[in-house]
Amino acid sequence: MKFVSINRSLLVLAILSLFPARPARAAEMVRIAYPSLNVSVFCILIARQQGYLKEEGVDVQLLNIRGEIAIRTALAGEIDYFTNAGSALAAAVRSVPVKIVTVFQDRPTWDLLAQPGIKSIAQLRGTNIGVMSPEGSLAVVAREMLKKHGLDPGKDVNLVTMGGDAVRFPALQTKSISATLFNTGMSLQAQKAGFTKLATAADYANLIEGGFAASTEKIKQNPERIARFIRASLKGIKFFASKREPAIKLMMNEMKTSDHELVNAIYDLNSKLILRDGYSDDTTLQGMIDTMKRTTKITRDIKVGDVFELAFVKKANDELKAAGWKP
Repeated sequence: MKFVSINRSLLVLAILSLFPARPARAAEMVRIAYPSLNVSVFCILIARQQGYLKEEGVDVQLLNIRGEIAIRTALAGEIDYFTNAGSALAAAVRSVPVKIVTVFQDRPTWDLLAQPGIKSIAQLRGTNIGVMSPEGSLAVVAREMLKKHGLDPGKDVNLVTMGGDAVRFPALQTKSISATLFNTGMSLQAQKAGFTKLATAADYANLIEGGFAASTEKIKQNPERIARFIRASLKGIKFFASKREPAIKLMMNEMKTSDHELVNAIYDLNSKLILRDGYSDDTTLQGMIDTMKRTTKITRDIKVGDVFELAFVKKANDELKAAGWKP
C-alpha cells in the first residue's frame, strides 16, 4: 500500500507539472500627490495596512505636492491621482482635462484662524490672508466667508498663495499673514498657541475637501486599474469611519504625535463628515460647481458629469454591498 501511495503522489505531481501555477500579479504602483495629511491620505494608508490594496494588485507612492503643481504633474502623466479635489474642481470648471473620481467629504473641516488681536472677520480688512492656491478650496471658502461679512475679497484683503499648513502656520507665527484656514488638527494647535478662531468654514459653504482626482487621459488609459484602486480606497474609508481606535492609532503614527486628545478631536469631526459611499448627491455637487463658476467668472453651462466621474465608486459600492463586505 505504501508503494502504491508513493506512485500516486508521483503521478499527481507529474500531472500538475503540466499546468504551471500562474505567478501572482505584481502590484502596480500608483503615484498619489497630496498637499497635507487628510482623510483621503488616511484611507489609502489604511487600505495598505489592512491589505486592501494588495488584494487589488495595487501599491501606492505618496508625494507631497500642492494643488496647482499636482494638476500640472497629473496632466504630464507623472502621477496617477491627487487629493487636491478643490483645485481639481477649479481646473475642471476652466475646462482643464481632469475629473474628480471620489468625494469623501462635501463640507470643509477648516477653521479661520487669525492673529491674537483680531476678534472678527470684519477686522481682516487690509490684511494678508494665506491660502494654498488661488482657486483651490481654501481660497473659495475664504472668499465666501469674507463676502458674508461685508468684505470684497478682491479689494479689501490680499489673498496670498503660500502652500500647505507647514508653510502657512510659520507665516502666521511670524505675522507674515494675519489669517488663514487650517484643518482641525492645525486649528487646535494654533488655538493653543494663542491664535484666534474666527469662524468654521462648514457654516459658510458646501465644498469638496476629501477625494481623489485624475486626468481624463489617465482615466481612459486604464479604467480597470482605476476601478481596483477605488475599490481598495473605498474599503479604507469605510474602515476609517467605523473603526475608531485603529484609525486613531494610525493617525497618531502618521502625524508623529502622542497627543491623543488632539487626534481624537480630529477623528471625531472628520468621521461625522465622511461620505462612506465615496460620493455626494448631484444637487450638492452642482452647487459646488456653480460656486466655483462664480469664483472663476465662468459663464458656460457645466453639469456634474463634466467635472465628476463617479461611475467607478458607485460600482465599487454596489459590489461591496452585494458581497456583504464589512471592515
